[in-house]
Amino acid sequence: MKKTLIALAAIAAVGAASAQVTVYGQLDVGINNTSAGGTVVGISGLQTSRFGVKAAQALGGVTVSAVLEGEIGAGTAVFKGFDRTAKIGIGGSFGTVTMGNQWTPFDNAVWTADSLEYSKFTPLAGMQAAWWYDVGNTGMGNAKNSLQYATPDMNGFQAFVLVAPNVNANTQGSTNYSGIGLNYSKGPLTINFATQSMDGSFKPASDGWVTPATKAAQVATPTNNSNIISVQYNLGMATIAGGLVNNDTGAGETDRGYILGVKVPMGADSVSVGFSSNKNSVGGKDTTKGAWSAQYVKAIGKAAQAYFGIQSVDSVNKTGAGLRLNF
Repeated sequence: MKKTLIALAAIAAVGAASAQVTVYGQLDVGINNTSAGGTVVGISGLQTSRFGVKAAQALGGVTVSAVLEGEIGAGTAVFKGFDRTAKIGIGGSFGTVTMGNQWTPFDNAVWTADSLEYSKFTPLAGMQAAWWYDVGNTGMGNAKNSLQYATPDMNGFQAFVLVAPNVNANTQGSTNYSGIGLNYSKGPLTINFATQSMDGSFKPASDGWVTPATKAAQVATPTNNSNIISVQYNLGMATIAGGLVNNDTGAGETDRGYILGVKVPMGADSVSVGFSSNKNSVGGKDTTKGAWSAQYVKAIGKAAQAYFGIQSVDSVNKTGAGLRLNF
C-alpha cells in the first residue's frame, strides 16, 4: 500500500502542471452487533472506506477526465487497488464518453431509491430484486471493461447507455453486460429509470453485503434482466425516496420489490428511515420478506461525522455506531 501511495503522489505532482488533480478519501470505522453474528469492530461501518484520485484537463471545447477509486477493505484495512472506479472520459457539447471500470445506470438508480443512501444499514438488504442483482459484471455494482455514453443535460433529461461485452476471467459477474438509464433531475424532483441485461444470476454474500470475496459465484447461465424506476422529491423539510424493482433470472425465478423512505435534515445532521419488501417466486412457490432501517448521522465539524444505525432484515437484527472522516 505504501508503494502505491508514493506512486500516486508522484503522479499527482507531475500531473499538477497540466491537469487539475484532486486526491480524496474516506475512512469509516464502526462497531456493529447482529443477532446472527455477534459484535464486530471494523472498517466501513456505515459506508465503504475509500481512497481516490481525480484529474481533469480542458482542451478547447472538450474536457478529458480520469477517476481512480478503490476500497480500503473491511476487516483487513488493506487498500484493494482501484476496484471501485478506474475510468477515463472525454466530454463536451456532444455528451460524455467514458471507458474502464465504472458504476452502472442500474446502480445509480438504486441509489436514488434509497433514503439511507446505500449505507450498511440500508433496507435494500432485504430486497432481493435490487440487492441480489445490482452487481454489474464484477459483483459490486460496477462494470469493468465497459464503454458508456451519456447525453448532455437537456433541460433536466439525460440518457445513459453502457456496454461491457465479452469480459473474460469474471468469477463473480457476467461475461456480457449492458445497461440503459433514462434520468430526469430538475428542481426538487429526480426520476431514474434503468434496465440491465447480463449473463447469469447471483446470490448474496454470506454476510448479506455484496462483496466479491465472499459472494457466491454465478449460479445460472440464462440471460438475467432487471428493471428499476426510482423517485426522489425534496420537500425542503425532508426528502422522500422510493422505487419499484423487478428481476427475471431467465431460469424460472423472479423477484418483485419496492422500497420507501424519508431523510430529514437537522442542520448539518440527518435522520433517515426506510422500508422494503420483496416477493420471490421460484418453482411455483412465493416467498415474501421485508426489511426496515433507520440511521442518525451527526456532523462533527465539516469533514467528520458520527453515526448510529439499526436494521432488521427478515427478523435478523443489526445495530451499530461509528465515526467517519472525509478528506
